Amino acid sequence: MSFQRSLYEGIDPSVPISPDGCTDEKVSLEDQFILLLARLMEGGKEDEDTCTELNTLTKLLHDDSSEETKSKELHRPLWELVDTDSVETVLSYLDMRQSPSVRGHATLTTSAYLKASGDKGVEHLSNYFYSRVAKGTYDDFILAFSVASCIFPVVPDVIATLFLSEGFVASLGPLMKRKWKSKKVEQAALDMLNAACMNTACREAIQKYCTEWLEEIVNSSPGLSIEVLSPERQHVAEDGPFQQRIHSEKVRNLATVVLAKLQVSYSISLLFFSHLLELECYEVI
Repeated sequence: MSFQRSLYEGIDPSVPISPDGCTDEKVSLEDQFILLLARLMEGGKEDEDTCTELNTLTKLLHDDSSEETKSKELHRPLWELVDTDSVETVLSYLDMRQSPSVRGHATLTTSAYLKASGDKGVEHLSNYFYSRVAKGTYDDFILAFSVASCIFPVVPDVIATLFLSEGFVASLGPLMKRKWKSKKVEQAALDMLNAACMNTACREAIQKYCTEWLEEIVNSSPGLSIEVLSPERQHVAEDGPFQQRIHSEKVRNLATVVLAKLQVSYSISLLFFSHLLELECYEVI
């Protein structure tokens, strides 16, 4: 089963279910769920164990949201047991600094939670995004942008609303043009823009506010400056502030992809309006 298909069906069948998550008849379903959340909050596990626990959480949420698979045991809806701290824990596994497998399973878990919780889940997600952006640290930007890029395909209308919040897209240019900035923030922002291009309004906002600095990234010289390559700067260049016009090949490639999507969309729009104009002229004749 493909990951895209599993995204809609709820779980990844290639990953086992945690034995503590679903089969212990001596522990109530609610307690199993809470214990699972607590283990995820602890962190510090191997990726394989984290994926197993996320997959178990996804299955519990998915099964509980359907009358056909819901447990006969009397219990509260499981999504109601997911408080703000739990939401932040799950969303933290979407961090671009996590492994792709962990991010993939966290995406499935988030999708299952949003499906089950409806407006309440959207509220939690929105509050997380806005609070991280408001804090404005490099780490918070990375988390907010990572969540947006992963969840955009899951709930595009919700993330588009967050993305189009007043002043948000316009603020990305100044953030990316700081003299010293984080390479990871830049990459996370570009991942978010790449995902946002699926939405017409978001694409137009990117075209308006981000084209200039995207072109600057694409046209920048490859490689690192001597200053950044110095021993005292090497660790900073990897995952911390770096000089403004220094961009890795991966970042330049991402910027190129985003620009290409903008240009293709613009070309299609021109063709469309040109065709309309031809039809109007033909009708006049």
